[in-house]
Amino acid sequence: MWLNQRTLDAIRLMAELSARWPNAVKAADLSEATGITFLNVQKTAHALARAGLLEAERGRYGGLRLVRPAHDLKVAEIVRAFEPKDCPVNFLSADQSSDPVAKLMFRAHRGFFQPLEETTLAEIEPNGIGGSAPQAAPRSRMRA
Repeated sequence: MWLNQRTLDAIRLMAELSARWPNAVKAADLSEATGITFLNVQKTAHALARAGLLEAERGRYGGLRLVRPAHDLKVAEIVRAFEPKDCPVNFLSADQSSDPVAKLMFRAHRGFFQPLEETTLAEIEPNGIGGSAPQAAPRSRMRA
């Protein structure tokens, strides 16, 4: 199972926001802390806000913050918000098929997705900008 880069960026942003809970964080600070370009932070944050996972407030004292505490947010919620709707990850309710290949694929996807269902943001949060967590390596400004 592959996750697209935007999904991984979303998980990193949400983990960073969880370390700052309940404070709002500027997009520029998130970009610096995560190594994700400012433009991609903005795009990803917009999608996260539309999915109801974070709130964005404009203005001098605004910023981005989680809609609820990190221990109440599962990583799987973020993945579902970003992966295509036809991705098997979104159809893991039950395997009703009698086809052995379909059953195998269901088990494989379930095995991939289960740790995401069990892990909260609080479990993967970094120490924040002032902490000792290693910084992500800066990536190229252009993406495919």
